Order: sequence, then C-alpha cells, then structure tokens
Amino acid sequence: MDAIVVGIDGSKGAQVAARWAASLAHERGVRVIAVYAIPRTELWSMSAVQINIDKVIAEFRDLIDGQWTAPLRKAGVEYTTQVVRGDPATELLRTTKRTGASMLVLGSKSHGALADMIVGGTVHKVINRSTLPVVVVPAAAPATKRAAPRKTSGDRRSK
Repeated sequence: MDAIVVGIDGSKGAQVAARWAASLAHERGVRVIAVYAIPRTELWSMSAVQINIDKVIAEFRDLIDGQWTAPLRKAGVEYTTQVVRGDPATELLRTTKRTGASMLVLGSKSHGALADMIVGGTVHKVINRSTLPVVVVPAAAPATKRAAPRKTSGDRRSK
C-alpha cells in the first residue's frame, strides 16, 4: 500500500473517515492525500450572484490545510491536500488514479433516498465506478477503534 485518498468536506462523516484513514496510514506507514472537490455547479451558482470564487476556494484551502486535516496531523502521518473543481466522485477517482493510491476512504452522510436519486450520491457513484478498494466509514462509528489483527504462531502443535 502506497497511499490512501480520503475525501474531506468538513462533515461529521468526513472527519470520522479522516481519523480512520489516519489510523490506518500510521499503522501501515503510508501517506494520505486529503481531497476536497468543489462541484462546478456550486461555483457557477456563486458566480451568478457575484460571489468571489477565488476567495471561496481560498477559504476551502484554509479549511483543508487546517481543521479538516487535524486528525492527520494528530496521528503524525505524512499527508498532502488538494482542492479540486468538478464532480466529487469523478475527482476523487481521478485523484486515486493520478496519485497511484491503493485505497479510497469516504465518510457516510445521512440523507434521503430521493436526494441520492436526484444527485446520485458521491459514495454511491464512487463505489460503482472504482477499480480500487473503497472504505465507507459510518459517521456514527468510532473512528479509531479497529479490530486488532490476531497473532498466530507458526507452530500450531500443542506443548
């Protein structure tokens, strides 16, 4: 395993996913690539009401370089951040391919089935399009409590 991509957007689910990815990265000695994808439709909407997009993107960069990646710093793992523009599912998958990552980690969000049908749901799209392992961490799950690997001895004979 070389790298883990984690989708980060400031939500509770993303924070739990970041802590889970940080724990795994620390354990395995791999780097993390934290990605926030800004949907182009949101940028167009902001432009329509004359909001300075460059300022908004700079604010997201501050968040991803600051509070959103605090779990990665706390775990002491090597990480980089990226703020990209486009469909979040597409951009997360593109990032995993471009960086040679071995896994993609996402936090779950709770919204209705209707919202998933209309917008497609990032997690749903990623799972159906990914050629790499995808870990979806439930927002309500303890982020750092992972089952310890069982130790087995090479000699199974009783003494």
